Amino acid sequence: MTILVAIANDSVSPAVIDTAVRLADGLGEELYVVHLVDEDTADGTAMQLRDEMRDRFRDTNVVATVAIEHVGRSAMRSGTRIGNELLELAADVDVQHIVMGHEPKGLAGKIRDGDAAVSVIDAADVPVTVVPESPSDI
Repeated sequence: MTILVAIANDSVSPAVIDTAVRLADGLGEELYVVHLVDEDTADGTAMQLRDEMRDRFRDTNVVATVAIEHVGRSAMRSGTRIGNELLELAADVDVQHIVMGHEPKGLAGKIRDGDAAVSVIDAADVPVTVVPESPSDI
């Protein structure tokens, strides 16, 4: 089985990666690290993030597959759509655990975009670890 790790180009991702590596090492599991993008093809920034993550995992004892996945278009709010995509990936990859970050958006952001972490927590049938934004980053 595998641990699904959702990363973004944000301040929480380094802590998400560190948490996922510790879990994978402790449980003897592999990681499937995914960066979700809205576009049909990944832009240079997404590919750079993917390459940086691949380099990051070369320095660990954990087996990790790093990928960019396209988020399908729908009428859902972006956070909710991302949460649903992560749940679909979890089912496809035979995941035993999900690790993801969370940056507070405030009430207006939650209403406008939804919340990916809450969507995953509400519907996941595997344990979910949500790594909060560091208080020093707020």
